[in-house]
Amino acid sequence: MIEVDHGSDRDEDPSAHRMLLTFDEQANGKTIVTLRQMHSTKARRDEAIGSAAVEYGAQTLANFARHVQARG
Repeated sequence: MIEVDHGSDRDEDPSAHRMLLTFDEQANGKTIVTLRQMHSTKARRDEAIGSAAVEYGAQTLANFARHVQARG
């Protein structure tokens, strides 16, 4: 698991959230990677989804895949 806190260093940052990447090996030898974002409130979650969080999550996973492939 990889856990990352996003946001600024200021207290009460309204855009702060935690991101978790989990890796689950399957019986066929493949791995399922899941990205989760946890926000402080449902309203913040809804706002993030409305502001392209899903697309940014896909970009994060694509960047991570390139990073892993580059290291063999």
